[in-house]
Amino acid sequence: MTEFGADQAEKLRSLMSDAGGHDTTGNGTVIAITSGKGGVGKSNFCINFAIGLKELGHRPVIIDADVGFADVEVLLGIHPAHTIVDVVQGMSIWDALSYHSSGLAFLAASTGLTDIHDLGSEEMLRLMNEMEKLHEQFDVVLIDSGAGMGRNIGRLLSAADEVFLVTTPEPTAVADAYAVMKMLAHRGEVPPTRMVVNRVGNFVAGKETAEKLQLVASRFLDVEVGILGYILEDSTVSKAVMEQSALLFGFPDSVASRCVRQLVRNYLHREPPRERRGIGRFFERLFGKRRSGNEINSTHSA
Repeated sequence: MTEFGADQAEKLRSLMSDAGGHDTTGNGTVIAITSGKGGVGKSNFCINFAIGLKELGHRPVIIDADVGFADVEVLLGIHPAHTIVDVVQGMSIWDALSYHSSGLAFLAASTGLTDIHDLGSEEMLRLMNEMEKLHEQFDVVLIDSGAGMGRNIGRLLSAADEVFLVTTPEPTAVADAYAVMKMLAHRGEVPPTRMVVNRVGNFVAGKETAEKLQLVASRFLDVEVGILGYILEDSTVSKAVMEQSALLFGFPDSVASRCVRQLVRNYLHREPPRERRGIGRFFERLFGKRRSGNEINSTHSA
């Protein structure tokens, strides 16, 4: 495993800040990537989707919000020097970020933090203030959320601008993906959501899986779910995992890599959300807090 030194990280930050052609004054887009169950390739998709965005000139950053686990750093083969806990304790977000050799930036989760909602008001304010700075250098923030139906997953997903729901054609994975949509529907706020059907034998099977989930979500939840696309079964994916190398970086010409790139193009050619709330509002909504001076006051959280 590799660990980027401060000088390497600084060079990458400098390269990113010098890149032109994109507006850095907005709040960016916050995409939460989730799944109904573990083992469907959620974190792997998140990483490679981010690299696909970078290849086309965008500036993504990943926040590993699956606290208690560390999938992003393991899949990238990086031992991060800092995690989200360091930001909570006062470190600058720029010093806490880790970088893959592709230039992809991510904020590592902490196995020592079991629930981000247990933070005190001052800690939350510090975290929110630092996270809000991300839009200065990044235009897409990808939140790699926990899988399943944890008590805080619904809050995180509802706070995002968009949700990508990763599943496979396996019946239990589809049922669990439906359970995620049901949870969001019961919360009363479902962000624009699109499915990624991973590990499909062919595109027809992927389309059938997606349309089945679309049908039951529309009929029983009155929720419309879009389709981002499909990723074909590919043995190079497991090779990349074993080598701790991002698929698009280690196997750029593989079938699965080409599928991910198509999903990136599908995303970039979509109609953008009606309202982009950005990273600052994401954390306000997530914590159910708003800032007033130097204090945080509780408000109703969607």
